[in-house]
Amino acid sequence: MKTRIPFTVALPCLLAATVLAGCSDDEPATTGAPATTGAAAQSAPAADPSSVPISAAPSGRPSAAAAGCPVTAATLEKAFKANPKVAAAIVLGKGLKDVSCYEGWATAVAQPTNLEAATVLFKYDTAKKSWVAVSGGTDGVCRDTVPEEAATHLKGCQN
Repeated sequence: MKTRIPFTVALPCLLAATVLAGCSDDEPATTGAPATTGAAAQSAPAADPSSVPISAAPSGRPSAAAAGCPVTAATLEKAFKANPKVAAAIVLGKGLKDVSCYEGWATAVAQPTNLEAATVLFKYDTAKKSWVAVSGGTDGVCRDTVPEEAATHLKGCQN
C-alpha cells in the first residue's frame, strides 16, 4: 500500500525546505554589492534619482548610487529637454543612445536625421537628486569641464 501525502501538506513543506536550504551559517554574509561589467551596468535599469540615498565612498567621492549612475536614456532625455539652451543647440532626433555614466557625469549621443550625431554631457545634481544637461556638440564636449578620471570612462569624452 502506498502512502499519499495530500498536496496541501506537501507543497508548503517543499517550499519551506527550499527557503531554508538557502539559510546557512557556514559562510559569512557579504556586505558589498555584486560587481558588474560595464555592459551589464549600462543595460541595467536605473534607479529613480529621487530614491537614491546620498552617500560617499571611502575615497570621499560620491558613490555610484549617490552620483545617479546607472542612468537611462529616458531620464537623460528629460534633463535634456529641461535645459532650453542645450535643447535648442542639439537636434535630438530619435532620442539618446549610447549612454555612459561615471561618478556623477554622463554622456549620450543624439540621433538626428541627416545631421552629424552630437554628444550631450550631463552632470548629476546631488542636492536636487536629478540630472542636468550641461552642454552638447560634436567635438570637445567634455574638455575643460569633466575631470580627466571621469572623462576616460565616458563615451564621447576621449577627444
